[in-house]
Amino acid sequence: MSKTRTVKCGIPQGSNLGPLLFLLYINDLPNCLTPSSASMFSDDTKINISSNGKTNDELQERINADLENVHQWLLANKLILNKDKTECMIIGSRQRISNLVTDPKIELVNQSLKRVHKSKTLGVIIDEHFLWNRQIQNTVTKASKGIGMMRQIK
Repeated sequence: MSKTRTVKCGIPQGSNLGPLLFLLYINDLPNCLTPSSASMFSDDTKINISSNGKTNDELQERINADLENVHQWLLANKLILNKDKTECMIIGSRQRISNLVTDPKIELVNQSLKRVHKSKTLGVIIDEHFLWNRQIQNTVTKASKGIGMMRQIK
């Protein structure tokens, strides 16, 4: 049996109530986003914005404005963002992405976000062109390793 301890702030890790309280705590995060929307799962949040014919400069401005809104929300709720895990991905056809003259300068608290070409969401690899090649290759690799291990057992 674990010892009883008084917690002055936060939620004890490993508690049954912890995940529910955290979700209730961050439930209003999407309300601070104006042109964007948020996809949230546990402590992972993805902010999505559509270009809808906007110029790169307009998109950059809108994204950065919403990232500033998120920063203000975090400050107001006394939360800290792990900037090392914060990244951005531009999704579009090969032609649209190749038409980008420069990468948009997407910043959070005066720090440029790292641009990635693929991201893993709930175990599914999504790439910048919405192609399934990387997900399929990853699945094939895992299956091959599993089959190889079963052969060794035989």
